[in-house]
Amino acid sequence: MKAAAHTFGFVWQDSAEATFEALAKAGFRHVQLLATLPHFDPWREDPARTAGLRAIIERHGLRVLAGDLASSDINLASTSTDVVRFAVDAYRRLIARCAELGAVDVCVGSGRRHALLAKANDRLVESFRPAFREIVEEARRRGLGVGLENHPQGLLADAPTIRRFLDEEGYTDVSVIYDVANAVAIGEDPVEGLAALQSRISVVHLSDSPLGQWRHDPIGSGEIDFAAIGRELKRQSYDGPVVLEILSDTPLEHLLDGIRRLTQAGWAFEDSPRI
Repeated sequence: MKAAAHTFGFVWQDSAEATFEALAKAGFRHVQLLATLPHFDPWREDPARTAGLRAIIERHGLRVLAGDLASSDINLASTSTDVVRFAVDAYRRLIARCAELGAVDVCVGSGRRHALLAKANDRLVESFRPAFREIVEEARRRGLGVGLENHPQGLLADAPTIRRFLDEEGYTDVSVIYDVANAVAIGEDPVEGLAALQSRISVVHLSDSPLGQWRHDPIGSGEIDFAAIGRELKRQSYDGPVVLEILSDTPLEHLLDGIRRLTQAGWAFEDSPRI
């Protein structure tokens, strides 16, 4: 598997440029970018800045796995057409930035489900379905893949629902970015979730959390069974990126410590950073 780092933990501390430099110096070669202010502005076309960031990527031999938006800013599953159009436009701009940076995929969430009225979710799917298709088609046009991420607030929150949607809609080329902590937040066993999405997974996100809570804490500080998750990925012969997405006051320290702890739990990385 490939050890990777998400820039989410650096958003309020450093620019994308400084973060990529720090991650590269630490030995990471695979990264995922949270495209949000003040870290990185996906909304505005800025050729000079994009070229500068692309130069850092190329100088260090980095591979940008995906770019994603802050889920709090957008909703692809709203009953308001204005809200959905805003979200689709946001993804179009993100896709353009991802193409400029040479990213592999764009990470897409499934909007927001109605937490208090489950019956409304069938109607929300009708808003989400055409919006998601438009995003997929735009990504294809720009030469990018699409990774649909499970999210505890999302309309497609659990692994079986995600699998069923992609299969029924015929998205043979859309992969899944499976976030272990997001699964735990809704009570899904990550091992079962990974098994349900076997062959669909392109990226795995790791962070720790108490069971039943939505956290992205350092590895080893919560209750997630990473040894069991590692065994399931080994059973699947998964050899893709494993992205540590950790929120803390010292994100780089906890990213490196997380790799060390995973290695001690039996995980094997082909290009592990210096720990």
